[in-house]
Amino acid sequence: MNDAHVLVHIADQFEASVDAARLEEAALATLRACSRTNCAISIQVVDDAVVQHHNRVYRGQDAPTDVLSFAIQEGSSSRAELPQALAAELASDLGDLFLAFPYAARQARRFGHSLAAELQLLVVHGTLHLLGFDHDSKESRAAMWREQAHILAGLTREDLTARVSAQD
Repeated sequence: MNDAHVLVHIADQFEASVDAARLEEAALATLRACSRTNCAISIQVVDDAVVQHHNRVYRGQDAPTDVLSFAIQEGSSSRAELPQALAAELASDLGDLFLAFPYAARQARRFGHSLAAELQLLVVHGTLHLLGFDHDSKESRAAMWREQAHILAGLTREDLTARVSAQD
């Protein structure tokens, strides 16, 4: 693989409201900002119930949320036991993002910006998680928010400062 690849799947009921190209653009901008090439991610735009299910099963939280990131590189599976071609493919796959469309729409209304900008923020945020960023300490949160703001500044003319500072 010579470039980063982003696969976007939008549930049928949200297709008319989501611009897949803007989601791909947000993911690619994040990967470029973090100097990542030769990698792939997938983005799934789904309803709240799907995200709530994954949140309950994988995080023990029985509630919907805006975005979930599932990094392939996490976990303890041994690549040494896999065929070389499969191990190489897995090494280039960063993981999956699940965006809850209804949740994102509510947040966009609450913060007074467009749904498109909210979805781009969630893709940037989730992609940063796939790249190892976190917000579990004051220092890591500041670094992640700085990177998010930098990337978003190149994607949208909307001021998302209030929205970014309200995360977590």
